[in-house]
Amino acid sequence: MLSNAVREVRKYSSVHTIEKSSTSRPDAYEHTQMKLFRSQRNLYTSGFSLFFWLVLRCLVMLITQLAKELSNKGVLKTQAENTNKAAKKFLEENEKLKRILKSHGNNEEPVLEAENKKLVEDQEKLKSELRKTSDALSKAHNDVMAMKMQSERLSKEYDQLLKEHSELQDCLGRGNKKRL
Repeated sequence: MLSNAVREVRKYSSVHTIEKSSTSRPDAYEHTQMKLFRSQRNLYTSGFSLFFWLVLRCLVMLITQLAKELSNKGVLKTQAENTNKAAKKFLEENEKLKRILKSHGNNEEPVLEAENKKLVEDQEKLKSELRKTSDALSKAHNDVMAMKMQSERLSKEYDQLLKEHSELQDCLGRGNKKRL
């Protein structure tokens, strides 16, 4: 459609065509100008349609990305909460073991010491997982906020372009009424 409109505009814009047709008929110049106007109108209409299709496609992609990021955010948040609960549980168990160790004295010290080392390693591992999950959650939150801001800016730009398009159509409509 767009290529056809461009071809028509070029066809009726050439000076040679206007001069050639004006010698054969007296009203040929007006007729050629009318066809040129129609082909230009079709060119602008198809160009705006293509442009708005691209904007709409971009909006759909951004909204889809935003939905994915929001779902990822929820998953990461629950994972971070579960890791935090597990870390607290292990800390409490560690404290209980320390109290038991103090109350029983040094009877089973090597066994308790090995268990204690294992619990400390588990605790450190869980803490590192908690940090990683927290970092991932904050990154996902930042990504979601950036996507929201980008989507809002794109929406504002689309509204502005739509307003300009309607103003141009109104101007074009008034121009047609004046000719009639």
